[in-house]
Amino acid sequence: MGAPARPQAVIKTAPLDDDVLDPLLTACLHLVDVLGPHVVELRTALHAERRAREQITSRNLHDAGVLGALVDEHLAHGRPLPRLESWVVSKRLRRGWDPKDPLLHVNFLDLLRPTRHRDIGKALLVKARPALEAAVAEVGTEYLWCRDAPEVPRADNGELIAWSLPLAHFPAASLIRVVAHACLVATSALTGMRSSELMELTVGCLRTDMENGTDLVRHRLVGKVVKGRRWGGEPDEWVVIEEVARIVALAGQLTDAGLGQRLFGGFRTFESRGAMNWLRQWVASPAGARHGLKPIPDDPVHPRSLRRTLSLEMAARPGGLFAAKVHFKHLRVATTEGCTARPGGAQAVFHQEWKTAEDTEKRARTVEAFHQFQQGQLPAGPGADALLTFFRSVEEELEDHEPGPAKVVTDRQIELLLKQKASVLHLAAANYCWFEDPAKALCLKLAGAKGAAGPLSGLCDSARCPQATHHLVHRPVWQAAADNGAVLLASPRVPAGEKKRPQTEHERSMRVLEEIDKAAGKAG
Repeated sequence: MGAPARPQAVIKTAPLDDDVLDPLLTACLHLVDVLGPHVVELRTALHAERRAREQITSRNLHDAGVLGALVDEHLAHGRPLPRLESWVVSKRLRRGWDPKDPLLHVNFLDLLRPTRHRDIGKALLVKARPALEAAVAEVGTEYLWCRDAPEVPRADNGELIAWSLPLAHFPAASLIRVVAHACLVATSALTGMRSSELMELTVGCLRTDMENGTDLVRHRLVGKVVKGRRWGGEPDEWVVIEEVARIVALAGQLTDAGLGQRLFGGFRTFESRGAMNWLRQWVASPAGARHGLKPIPDDPVHPRSLRRTLSLEMAARPGGLFAAKVHFKHLRVATTEGCTARPGGAQAVFHQEWKTAEDTEKRARTVEAFHQFQQGQLPAGPGADALLTFFRSVEEELEDHEPGPAKVVTDRQIELLLKQKASVLHLAAANYCWFEDPAKALCLKLAGAKGAAGPLSGLCDSARCPQATHHLVHRPVWQAAADNGAVLLASPRVPAGEKKRPQTEHERSMRVLEEIDKAAGKAG
């Protein structure tokens, strides 16, 4: 006899609440997609400035003509003089500067950068003080970085604002670090990678392949899987969606690591390196508020919780938060492809977690629909009659069973009777698809793909498909569609000739709502 089968581990990690997940995903994706390209340019400018400082050869400037030319250039272009960082201002005050001195906040080092000098000589400063004070009075002072920043849309309402207010050197460098942390958290959230797998990603790990003869692109992350493997780990790959490819590419532009070195460095959790602290503080700061970002609650966030959240979202919430942020269908396809390509890889383990959670959710939804049937809340839609026939057969079987010692029918007994039906259930945001017979699937008929193993949700028309049902849980989706349709039809911006299709969609939504209410006994 062989060794006994190893019991399947029970996942005890709790998923993140929507109150945490929503502001976290919004902030990370806004930082990466909207601010990321500008932050890369900022980092390039900071590195150029650092190299320029290393080339400074002289201590003090003593040439009044050179200083006058610099000041005149700022005045001619209406450009404020460089402002000093607050900690250097404090240093000047400790050295005896007058708090009311007009030149207290002027950054002489940045002003003199073109001349490769660090400071203004004492004698020249006394001589040039009137001209410098006049320049400060005329154009003022401002931090050097992110002046005249391009406009980007806010995260909440799309209003165009400057992507950043002028920044001093340290806040500018801190912003780069914040975006790098956002790349790490977003990669974890959209892949389900463990912390050990994230740490094994290196600069240059992204691979992009073009399918022969097509425009299809495949993105892969090449790394290692360490958990449960021999010492040193084994090579592995993750198939990822385009959003993750962009995030990883951006992370490679924000790190000082060289090719082949760790992309995100070493960490145990997001809290140990301060990633979440940096994100929370920036989002809660005036800069985050300017971009319309909501503060991120202090609940612990780590790769395990994000992995669990992603698996449950993919299993049970086709219209959830992830679906609102990224191409959710692509995410499911990429995970499946990664499992198929490397059945023994780390992505296959995550795929199994997702499918296990999905099977559990399907059974729970089927049992819920059966209980609603028993309470008189019937399903609606073209497939309702077939589902009701099945539920009645289950009810008859429960009534005819021999109870034996147990006198009460348990949920477990009901679940076993509904297990086969639950296996063909496909969850959609607006309906349930009971995919029992591919020949009856309207989506496959429309696509001409009668031999497909599953429904094509992108072509789903649940109001006409004979295997689709609508339940009370779907009512908010249809209500939102009806409300949006009413707003669109009432808008004077839509020409009358273009309202025919929206009118048809609105009537369909209202008809489905009426059918749901009537079947559930809530009409009138």
